Amino acid sequence: MLARATRAPRGRRNAFQRPPVAFDQLILPWLCPAQMRWAASTAFRVPKASNSIKRTPPRHASLRTESRSVSTAADAYSPSSAPPFAPPAQWGTSSELGGSDWALTPQSIFINKASIAAPPRLRFEKGIGGDPAELYQNLHACIRVGRLDRAAAIVRRLAAVYHPSAIEILDAHNVYLRAKLDAMLQDPVNSKMRDLEDWYNNDMVHKGIEPDDRTLVVMIKGALSLLHSERRDQAVGKYMDIAKDLGTDMEYAVNSSPEFTEEEWDTLIRIQGEDYDEPPVMIAEGLSAAVSTPGGREIAIEHGFMKDPTTEIRGIPQRGMGMETLKQALSAFDPPNALPYPHDMEGSQEEKDRAYAVMRQIQLEETAVDASVARWKYDDEQLMKIGIHGALKTKPMGALMWEWYTTLTPLIEKELVAVRKALANEATHKNSDRLVYGAYLELFDAKTLSAITVNKLVGDLAGVEGANSSNRIAPLAVNLATVLELEHTVRMAASRKSVTAGVKQSLFRQKALAKISKGKFKYDNSKQHNSESTQPSHLVENGPIFPRHVKVKIGALLIEKFLQSAKVTVFRNDPKTGGTLSSVQPAYIHSNIHVRGKQMGVLTLHSELSLKLTREPMRGQSTFRLPMVVEPKPWTSFNKGGYYRYPTRAVRMKDGDEFQARYAISAIQRGDMDQIFEGLDALGRVPWQINKEVFEVMVQAWNAGEGIGALVPGDIEVPLPAEPPSGAPVLERLRWYKAVKECNEKKDGLHSQRCFQNLQLEMARSYLNETIYYPHNIDFRGRAYPIPPTLNHMGADLARGLLKFAKGKELGSVGLKWLKIHLANLYGFDKASLLEREEFTMENLNHIYDSATNPLSGARWWLKAEDPWQCLACCFELKNALDSPDPARYVSSFPVHQDGTCNGLQHYAALGGDENGATQVNLEPSDRPQDIYTGVAELVKTAIAKDAKDGNEKAQFLDGKITRKVVKRTVMTNVYGVTFEGARLQVLDQLKDIEPDFQPSAGQAGLGSSAAYVAKQIFDALAQIFNGAQDIQFWLGACAARITTSVTAEQIEKLQEAVESGKSHEAFSDVKFKEPTKQKRKHTAKSEANVMASAMEFKSSVIWTTPLRMPVVQPYRKSKHIQIKTALQELTIMDPRASDAVSKRKQLQAFPPNFIHSLDATHMLLSALKCSEEGLTFAAVHDSFWTHPADVPKMNEILRDAFVRMHSEDIVGRLAAEFKARHAGSMYLADLKGESAAARQVLALRKETLGKKARTASYTELLVEADRQRLLHSEDAEERKKGLAMVTPASIYEAAQDASAMVTEVEQPLIGKPTPELVEKIQEKMISAELSEIEAQAGEPPADAVAEKSKDEKPARKLKHSGKIQIWLPLIFPPVPKKGDFDVRRLRESKYFFS
Repeated sequence: MLARATRAPRGRRNAFQRPPVAFDQLILPWLCPAQMRWAASTAFRVPKASNSIKRTPPRHASLRTESRSVSTAADAYSPSSAPPFAPPAQWGTSSELGGSDWALTPQSIFINKASIAAPPRLRFEKGIGGDPAELYQNLHACIRVGRLDRAAAIVRRLAAVYHPSAIEILDAHNVYLRAKLDAMLQDPVNSKMRDLEDWYNNDMVHKGIEPDDRTLVVMIKGALSLLHSERRDQAVGKYMDIAKDLGTDMEYAVNSSPEFTEEEWDTLIRIQGEDYDEPPVMIAEGLSAAVSTPGGREIAIEHGFMKDPTTEIRGIPQRGMGMETLKQALSAFDPPNALPYPHDMEGSQEEKDRAYAVMRQIQLEETAVDASVARWKYDDEQLMKIGIHGALKTKPMGALMWEWYTTLTPLIEKELVAVRKALANEATHKNSDRLVYGAYLELFDAKTLSAITVNKLVGDLAGVEGANSSNRIAPLAVNLATVLELEHTVRMAASRKSVTAGVKQSLFRQKALAKISKGKFKYDNSKQHNSESTQPSHLVENGPIFPRHVKVKIGALLIEKFLQSAKVTVFRNDPKTGGTLSSVQPAYIHSNIHVRGKQMGVLTLHSELSLKLTREPMRGQSTFRLPMVVEPKPWTSFNKGGYYRYPTRAVRMKDGDEFQARYAISAIQRGDMDQIFEGLDALGRVPWQINKEVFEVMVQAWNAGEGIGALVPGDIEVPLPAEPPSGAPVLERLRWYKAVKECNEKKDGLHSQRCFQNLQLEMARSYLNETIYYPHNIDFRGRAYPIPPTLNHMGADLARGLLKFAKGKELGSVGLKWLKIHLANLYGFDKASLLEREEFTMENLNHIYDSATNPLSGARWWLKAEDPWQCLACCFELKNALDSPDPARYVSSFPVHQDGTCNGLQHYAALGGDENGATQVNLEPSDRPQDIYTGVAELVKTAIAKDAKDGNEKAQFLDGKITRKVVKRTVMTNVYGVTFEGARLQVLDQLKDIEPDFQPSAGQAGLGSSAAYVAKQIFDALAQIFNGAQDIQFWLGACAARITTSVTAEQIEKLQEAVESGKSHEAFSDVKFKEPTKQKRKHTAKSEANVMASAMEFKSSVIWTTPLRMPVVQPYRKSKHIQIKTALQELTIMDPRASDAVSKRKQLQAFPPNFIHSLDATHMLLSALKCSEEGLTFAAVHDSFWTHPADVPKMNEILRDAFVRMHSEDIVGRLAAEFKARHAGSMYLADLKGESAAARQVLALRKETLGKKARTASYTELLVEADRQRLLHSEDAEERKKGLAMVTPASIYEAAQDASAMVTEVEQPLIGKPTPELVEKIQEKMISAELSEIEAQAGEPPADAVAEKSKDEKPARKLKHSGKIQIWLPLIFPPVPKKGDFDVRRLRESKYFFS
């Protein structure tokens, strides 16, 4: 029976074995060119013994974790399947896929080797403890507040954890030494060099910690400042000798360091007189300058906006420069404190305007919090002048917030005094929480803490009514502390030494060294000073500054103080006397609610305060991330770009997601994300303005309380249903309760929406006379977003209607035509031909003129549009153009949109070569636009009509009610993984609009079941139309399923080491950490088993590289909850760690939609780059692209060409090649159907050794299979023969050749959610192709390994699934589904691809 189990294919070796050197490069034309991992000789490398593994790793930064290079055969991917055509040759370098090397070139991919085990956690002693990252953050906090004794204690605790070769411990020492030197230089007379040398010798040299250039620079600076004459020269010589011993590069780095002053550098070079000639006078270009603006001198130099920076300029009195509107509405410019215009600065008017705009922007970023407080104080003072005190109904929110701020400030000051006392007397306060958070709280003064607390909490709670999960204390506390963290980051960035000046200084000194070093050094561009390396730590620069437990404690503390301070005076009429009664009451109430059986603390507003916030604008709440008044700073690194003084990450990611940060930083350092940065810069350079005509109409409607065009009315009325009589049935009362709850939720939602709209209008008023810019960054998939969240072009119709381009272009005849077409699109007449849309506009010209002339007092035709505010804006623009002397010469700044037809489905159709799908989404040329939503609606209508005819009551109720709008949201989101429940809710919303007065009946109990019925019909219709895309989707899901149930080659290697040594703690620990001596005695058999189980968890995320070389890391992991005791109450928060196991369900379901998102993001950025090259103004809302009317034809050409260029490459084939390289040597846990023949053979094999556990695959079996793979891939024929003779569960499965044996993955996110039977059919097709590929490569096994088959043995019949059997299989990936016949180049002729 086991005859075929011993049969292993000779060709199988090629699937896993490392190819010869001649084929050492993988053809991946646009994959991230970074290092990959691969076994030295074979894919499966099992270590000989634990003693053979060297435990001293090379030095590496915590965010640059170990990686290795990997190469595979050139024939692993064949580009022959790509269509043989020559793409247009006009594309420039920056807009090519993957850069200038659009053509096939050898590339590699970056793999970040994460630690298998979680980092050690130290017990808290006097407030110092936690994991190494938290200790490191605590170290920086202590240094910033001047607590060097505490910092020294932290460094010594880190030294007890880290191996001496770890870069983290060297960073810690460098940070401490520099802080110690800075403190000593404050009092050089009473400071001794001996103190610095003692630390260097005793805590570094004697502990085996090798210095780097930063260490030696600090020691040399100390010697130059604290020693004199011969002692100084001897000390400098000693440390320079150490630098020479460490290599020429180290000596070069020390001598060219920008940390030395001019005087220190001159002395340093003269002391080395034997090696250097006379040092030159150091007056470098661009290192000295002046500007007339206060505070602008250093800023202008740093950012390079001065044409002649050596000119001295005198200051001048202040002049407003049109800032009056901004000063009145935006808190950062109130009270009037605007910078004076630099009239005396040399340069052109454009250069002066630019410099002035930059300085205004920096002031806007730096003074946001202080200006908010000034606004509150101003409001309160104005009321005092007219005699109004304390009345809640008469006081504006600003005045109330000033009262709370002035009351809160002394309470926080008192807490700061207590913190200082605790930190000064640690022994008597060793169990106090103040030792944990004290150093972080000391980073701020009481006024700043008070201002941010009031500002943040009032803003967060402004749109929340009642006690619900939206105002839970835990996230409120974390968010409040995050704003504090941000404020501190802003201050640090503002106070940090100019990086640009440092680079110039280093560059100048490198050139000087080359001239005076007597031939020892030559100037080399590759050795230029790297500003990133001078930062104290990548951990602090790119990760959170405050540990999560500290955030929770600080946030809860400030909330507690806020609750003590925030009071309101409420007045009531006395019903007996008719007089007025007053009482002081809490503005916010702390209470507990139960959510899913768990108790949660929440904050709720006083009812009067809630009503006040509904009616009154919230000024000055959005203190960060405002639209900019100057072009954003170009992106140069992970957190440098966009704002000038407000550090922002280039990549958005979940809090605590270290993996994405590691990959992104590595890719940026290698230059792989240069095109991404160029695309973001191009989007950020687009200037915008507020559309004053639309704004005036909107404000008029808002002030009148009209609820038009999605504006929420001033008086929100949601009538409650009548309460049933007391004797009503229980079911009827339950329905009433549910209806009341829905009404309340609707009212709360409208209230929150009105608050947000209020803020949008306030911001629009602030920027009414400004040219504004939107810095952009990307999410982890590469999708670009404007960073300012409140008012941008990605908002709803209201926000889009308020915005237009700041620069205009003449319409021309083409532009005028597209303006008319666009108006028809906005109105909803977008499914007709382009000519018919133009005719629609001309037929409604009277309505258009009426809308533009009398928007509120006329017929209000524009309000019937799908996008009313944008339609009104287009009416204004078209009227203005037609009324001009020559409409073709009219300069229009109105953005015209070109939208993709369900863009996700367009990508799927192109990936699969699906002709039918391509036709449905306008990839195929046609005379009229195809509308996928209408197509699905028609199929749903037909199915419902058929069911209604057959007597289905739900179908009879719905017959004739299905419209395009009912199905649109579900069709649009289906490709992005919407669940059935999500689709049901989407349909339910539409049915509620269709049946607003629905009443339950005998045959129709509720709309929910009808919505579910319609959702199923939508899925069935999609499955009919896009069956070609299901194979691709299933393949993507199958790859994700295997990856997320796999263990890596490193895990297998460490498992082998643990089994051989019997010391799992040692085997699975990170080599950069020491093994604590005390813990060695505590390791029991149970703890060893726990370590093994934890270390063998599935930790591989799905990771891929976009065509623009951006690595994408899915962040879905099974994070644990931790409980933290705070001053307010015990709070529970998530504690995400890089060592957490992945969430298979989320990884699997998210991968196909996220992969498609990464493709549409690539398409958008490629288009942005090309439009920028061609001089087109370009903006985007994911798959909706905007430009001037006159430039629409050119942009359309670019969009089509970019899409064709992308999909002419074999994207899926390259993804398969990347997966193969990335996961070489891994094994995955597969499930076989319990009744399959292969499963029965596996059970028989395990029966003798495992007994009842025979259904489970053990790690011992994993090692056996790994050893079999090692033997099969050996170059030694005898070893291969041994491998062929081994019988394992994997060999049994491979020999069975049964495609139906594998358990079907039930959570596959397929288009249309096909039936389980269809899913199983798709899987069997895929597995069959995989097994056939293996079989085709197979050779005959040795004669002595083949058992004769019994004549009585019957072929295994196909049985139903009954239980499952786990087996370990080598992680290979199924063959890529065969592509259809659709030629993507045809879409160049499609008028409606984007229209």
